[in-house]
Amino acid sequence: MTPGQLQTALTDAIHLARQVDLRRCEQEEAPRLLQESVPALRNAVLAGAQAMGSVRAHYEEDEDPPGFVANTRRQRIADLAFMARLDLGERLERLGMMTATEAPWNIIAMCGSARRRLFKCAAAVERALCAHEGLTPRLEGLLTQELERSLKVRQAYVLFRRGLLTRAEPTAPWLAPVLRRAAVCFSELTGREIYEDLRIEDRTELRRLQAAVLDWLRGQDGHDAVSGRRLWQDVAVFAELLTQVNLRPELREHDQALLGSLLLSLELDPSLSAERLAELAHPLLGVDDVLDDCIENPTAVERAEWRETLERLATGLLGEHGAVPLPEQEALAAPR
Repeated sequence: MTPGQLQTALTDAIHLARQVDLRRCEQEEAPRLLQESVPALRNAVLAGAQAMGSVRAHYEEDEDPPGFVANTRRQRIADLAFMARLDLGERLERLGMMTATEAPWNIIAMCGSARRRLFKCAAAVERALCAHEGLTPRLEGLLTQELERSLKVRQAYVLFRRGLLTRAEPTAPWLAPVLRRAAVCFSELTGREIYEDLRIEDRTELRRLQAAVLDWLRGQDGHDAVSGRRLWQDVAVFAELLTQVNLRPELREHDQALLGSLLLSLELDPSLSAERLAELAHPLLGVDDVLDDCIENPTAVERAEWRETLERLATGLLGEHGAVPLPEQEALAAPR
């Protein structure tokens, strides 16, 4: 196969995966999911795995003759394709092991995870292939779209957390108003366009809590204070768990780059105003409570506190070694 044909094989697999609309499957029972959605997605992942095998075969160097200097760029493409094929093979095995005893949400979650993995693997390998061959990437937009969706999800989570009247446990007289406000926040979040891009696990828990809050407000247990406080605790824990969106690989890469840029701006431009700094840092809203305060009340924060906060977050994201992995390596090594 030529490099152009290899690129087409990768994009064909993505086209197959995009035809599987998991957002319409939330009301389906497990048997139907296993008969329709899972086989369709397995075909797409299989096509992707086969394309990765072809890429590896094309770029894998044969046994080197004496004195031969290997082409490291070709070998890197082959290595990326090898890692991607292994990853997609594991996804195929997991999809194949699911049975009708599985909860429908678990099946949808597994399918969604496999499809996202296919997107990231294909985009990362195609990017390396095109850089080497001088071709125009067709899948690059997938990673950009992934980042844009994740930024919107994080923003929606910030609005949800801010919409709650309090994060402290309310007293008995405040239980009804606080839970009523929580019900409004749930309704607003489920009504957002970005709702369909939330993690399946978050959507499942969101719907469970939403139903429980509405039941309590309707007096299903007589507005019992004990059960109301317990319910509020569940809502508060859920709100905190939403901050784990910051662990998404595409957000980590974005946040690393932006934090580095902000620190450099602070160093090079002593006249940089707090308002301008807050404007530049706004995409980081939701990363850290202290940074959120800096962004929302920029003039109340000293320049030294800005720097200290940004340095702390940058150090935490970069880790001990202080090196940002290559985007394609980050994509392939992302948590599963």
